[in-house]
Amino acid sequence: MPSRLLSRIQKIPQPGSDAIISSQTSSDFPDCAVARFVGAVTDANLEAVAQSFDAILSESIHYLVVDFSTIEDIGPAGIGLMLVLRQRLRDRHGDIILCAMRPRLERMQRVLGLEGYFTTAPDSQSALQSLKNVFDGIYPLSVRCPACDTLIDIEHPGRGRCQTCEAVITAFPDGAITLG
Repeated sequence: MPSRLLSRIQKIPQPGSDAIISSQTSSDFPDCAVARFVGAVTDANLEAVAQSFDAILSESIHYLVVDFSTIEDIGPAGIGLMLVLRQRLRDRHGDIILCAMRPRLERMQRVLGLEGYFTTAPDSQSALQSLKNVFDGIYPLSVRCPACDTLIDIEHPGRGRCQTCEAVITAFPDGAITLG
């Protein structure tokens, strides 16, 4: 009987695996695109993935929801690409929302010190709902930190840290907040 570790190693995509990116513009938000990965983002195909994102990010797109539910793997260079995309969208007064991230990708984000840097959502529907709430005036909001009772400003749904006590705070699309 093969070990679980061996079976996990066999599932890791080999360099050169193709990543296919499909996208669609949201019917609710014409300046928002939802992109879905299939495959793996590696150093070998990073240029092709970057060109796909360039095609998605036309002048009218200000918000990008990236759905990781079907991605096999993303390397550090792929995370770097997400950072570049975030900056490009921030320059347009928009944002990138990463959703349906697998635990391995979340760990990589933590290890790289990027926890709380990206806006995240459990799935693409939640990401679109959070955008709707931002446009409907729920965000930004000022609330008291549940851990230390300091007043904090929350710009958008997702995870962040209190600047005073560094507690992890999750803000939900409806404006509710919790610790963790």
